[in-house]
Amino acid sequence: MAAQWTVRQALFCLIGSSLATFSISLGGYSVWSKHRQKKMCDEKNQVVSIVQTGPEKEALKTAYLAELLGLSADHPISLYAIDCRQAEKKILSSPLIKSAIIKRLPPGAIYIDYEVRKPVAKLADYKNIGIDSEGYLFPLSPFFSPKEIPEIYLGLPPFEADADSMGRCGGQWLVPLTDPFVRIAFDVLHFLEDSPWREGFRVKRIDVSNAFAPSLGLREIVLFTEEEWVIRDSFGECSCNFPKILRVATRDFAQQLNNFFSLRRNMEEDYRKQLVSVGTPSRFAPRIIDLRIPQLAFVQNQN
Repeated sequence: MAAQWTVRQALFCLIGSSLATFSISLGGYSVWSKHRQKKMCDEKNQVVSIVQTGPEKEALKTAYLAELLGLSADHPISLYAIDCRQAEKKILSSPLIKSAIIKRLPPGAIYIDYEVRKPVAKLADYKNIGIDSEGYLFPLSPFFSPKEIPEIYLGLPPFEADADSMGRCGGQWLVPLTDPFVRIAFDVLHFLEDSPWREGFRVKRIDVSNAFAPSLGLREIVLFTEEEWVIRDSFGECSCNFPKILRVATRDFAQQLNNFFSLRRNMEEDYRKQLVSVGTPSRFAPRIIDLRIPQLAFVQNQN
């Protein structure tokens, strides 16, 4: 019959095995620590370059990424002094960057795979601010080359200000806009993108600041638009601009814009008559077209 252990013997065995495990772990950590320290002190492991990839080739300057990571040629650091998870957090602290993965590339390179936010519109409430399809804000210049994208105006309070009487908060970095004003502006943008009538029709600004005004008489969405025609005759060709200001209701804007596109054909004929009677002006006076009342469209020339 096997001898049974006493409580003292079991306790002694437990303490002994724990001490042995601790000693082995401590020894392993000491070896690893010395090896890591040796790598960190080796000059060949200093970070000397950044390799960047993503959906766009060099979407951001390498110098900007280095600045986010706190890297400098004047104060080189070891590749193994960089915590990749913390480095990813630093990169994602930029409002320009949507996602990022960082890895070490021995002996001296940092690999960054990232995606930048793409502006779907300029936010006219603030200077030099773009907004992406998720409602995130970010600076445009000098990071994006100038291009023709529409502006949206929401009527927001100053940047980072508290909510106003209509529930609109001031914009913030890294916090998306999700209020009804930005949602209705995006709905209008998407409608125009999918419209079969949009060829030759450019929306410069969408103003939804009064889309949810308390008074029904003030509630509206205003679109500032332009059409450009190239007129050719025996003397050459001339580019003509036809600006229009469209006023539509918040609830029925899609139907009212479809009505406008039907009306637009008749307006083109009127423009052609003007071209015959007054020559070829380069820019016509803006027309205000109020479509908010069903079955009616009020057209007014703006001087």
